[in-house]
Amino acid sequence: MCGITGSTQPDDYSAVDAMLQRLAHRGPDGSGVWSDPNGKIALGCARLATTDLTAPANQPLVSTDGRFVLVFNGYIAGHRRKIQAATRNGMTFQTRNDAELVLQLMSDAIRQGNDPARVLQTLSGQYAIALWDVAQSCLWLARDPLGIKPLYVLSRPVGHIAFASEISAFSAVSPLVDDVTIKPAYLAHLFVPSPKTGIDAVELLPPGTLMRWQAGEVSTGHIAHPAYRADKASQLPTAGDLLSAVRQSVADAMDADCEVGCLVSGGLDSAGVAALACDIARERGQNIPKAFVMGFDDPALDETEAAQKLCRHLGQELHVVAAPTQPSDIYQELVAALRSVGGPFANPSIVLMRCLAKAVSGDVKVCLSGDGGDELFGGYPRYRAAQHYETYWRHVPRPLRRLTAKMYGAGNRREIHRFLAGGSGARNHAFAVWNNRCVIPECDARIAQHPDIGGSLTDAMMHFDRDVTLPGNQLLMSDRCGMAHGLEYRLPLLGHDVVRIAAAVPAKQHLKYGPKPLWRQAITPYLPAGHVQHHKIGFNPPVATWLLGVARYLWGDENRILEAIFADVAITQGHKTAYWKRAVSGKDLDMALSVWALMVWQIWLGLDGSDMGRAADTA
Repeated sequence: MCGITGSTQPDDYSAVDAMLQRLAHRGPDGSGVWSDPNGKIALGCARLATTDLTAPANQPLVSTDGRFVLVFNGYIAGHRRKIQAATRNGMTFQTRNDAELVLQLMSDAIRQGNDPARVLQTLSGQYAIALWDVAQSCLWLARDPLGIKPLYVLSRPVGHIAFASEISAFSAVSPLVDDVTIKPAYLAHLFVPSPKTGIDAVELLPPGTLMRWQAGEVSTGHIAHPAYRADKASQLPTAGDLLSAVRQSVADAMDADCEVGCLVSGGLDSAGVAALACDIARERGQNIPKAFVMGFDDPALDETEAAQKLCRHLGQELHVVAAPTQPSDIYQELVAALRSVGGPFANPSIVLMRCLAKAVSGDVKVCLSGDGGDELFGGYPRYRAAQHYETYWRHVPRPLRRLTAKMYGAGNRREIHRFLAGGSGARNHAFAVWNNRCVIPECDARIAQHPDIGGSLTDAMMHFDRDVTLPGNQLLMSDRCGMAHGLEYRLPLLGHDVVRIAAAVPAKQHLKYGPKPLWRQAITPYLPAGHVQHHKIGFNPPVATWLLGVARYLWGDENRILEAIFADVAITQGHKTAYWKRAVSGKDLDMALSVWALMVWQIWLGLDGSDMGRAADTA
């Protein structure tokens, strides 16, 4: 993995070098800047060396004929097999690096007048790419179709652009101005869906985008998503098919020239990836990967015991990383996270992810994670809610559904309340309510995308999570938190063959015997007895406790807290007090997350480069 950046502004070498310095944490193993002989572009890369550690693999990479120059962030699954195949077809390689594979394949396609998007759709893995064609003075930018790796684009005067792996790099060349128009979508999602970012003139390339820039003119193409290339007409995949695909994906993810570790928990996804990684390591005669889990003081949040049982079964060495508990530490990590994201981001788990990544990076440079399993295989309860709505509840007369929702207030059981609130109307209403994380009506929070729900509501929910929420939320955290500490997370469950198999199974089949039956059946033989029945707690902090602690740390008494958090919300003092008490009660997670998002918004607005440690006199 790496940090990449560049600018089409003429003779901009020094600016690109300055941007690259702001990405140094992403690539502690070396950096380099290449400048076009005619001064038309400069490209930079800060490298985290995980595959082919030799000097010839350093970036930027230049083709042997000097026509193409590449900077690449990510990894390509099975790159050694693909290099061997390309060699048999007449290509010559100078390295064993996957970046050179991408350079060769894309440049060959462009030379032949073919669409490079067709080449990229054949490459599983995770990537952000910039390729400069010297002969045509043309820049190609690409982001993988799952949206695992980021690539931001800054619009500059006279049609020029700059690009970077993180927004913070652009501060070297342009003032960063907040875009507050994204607030309704941010509050609904707890993140800013692409292409918006929260910064004026800066966009995040949507997943699967191939952008072409030439002389100030921009066009975009699309790299086909593996889910939409799934064969829906054939026989449904079996658990054996899925296991084979995941095993190959894990094996490819373990193909690194450095030590590899695994995240583990009490859940099925990370446990399954870890189990296969251990089996593959033994098969190869390699060391068993180290395992890492976050430990909590609160037994209701802690999965250490389940992780210990799993690791004893797998023969893994387990490292337990303590979750932060002090408001000052939580706040400082939150500020650091917001700076790395570059925009508002309200999933409090990002604080946990930063602390975990810092500890993991002390032992390994590559770490496998189970991200994506819930979205692909039907793990979230709201999918079952959607199925129940379609099968039964929508046939109940709408006035009766509305009356039931009105009678069953927010103080009752969370899952039932949300189901009834969403299920009181048509399918579009249910989709909007169940995907809107903000429960404060005065905020006017609105989800950014409303798909056409012509088919199954359950399918639409799963697709939305896979294509919007997953890249905007979990995958963003994996990238920023890992790369903040020079750690590369690899996500085998998002291998293209795995995604295709999951997409070939209708949502109702994924939920037929409870959550994730196909994946559960595939991986159960590798896990200790009872692990698949273990209730997954989820990687979440005590939001109410954190909210109260951080708010008091920043603003002191309740009146100042309410004034600060609800500063730009048109709301009565009585409602502020009521929402606050619900949020910190520990009994209303949705309200806690909504108020946390408002607090994060105010903190983000204050990130103007000044010292944010102003809480000493109010703590």
